[in-house]
Amino acid sequence: MNAYDYSQTPYLAWLNGAMLLTTPVVSPAMQTPASVAAQNQSIFSAFTKPKFYGPTKTTSLMFGLANAIGGYMIYDGDLESGTGFLAAWNTLYLLVGGRGSVKALRYGKVWPLLLSTVSGSSALLYGRRFISAGFEA
Repeated sequence: MNAYDYSQTPYLAWLNGAMLLTTPVVSPAMQTPASVAAQNQSIFSAFTKPKFYGPTKTTSLMFGLANAIGGYMIYDGDLESGTGFLAAWNTLYLLVGGRGSVKALRYGKVWPLLLSTVSGSSALLYGRRFISAGFEA
């Protein structure tokens, strides 16, 4: 069984969803030290957005649930909708959290990069299945 065959199963989506849903416990998002220092010294600290590295709780829960739902769609037999749904949501996760996951390495956090790697693999596999499978109408 090669990697492409896993796009017919919900297991990769459920693995990615479980990793994202457990992220607030395993590796909580932290503010960068420069962001905390700037907030304490600035008069306009109420108007500045703190910079985080790693996915926030909201991001983790939203994308984790999306992966769980997409995996259930495939489990329920709707391979076409499930693969398209998962490809779209995992690509969105890469757009939202991909850059921050690379920056998290600067602070010794590997978990966000692992999440982005699994989401990227999932987006590629499910996206390839969705685009090239030639589903019947």
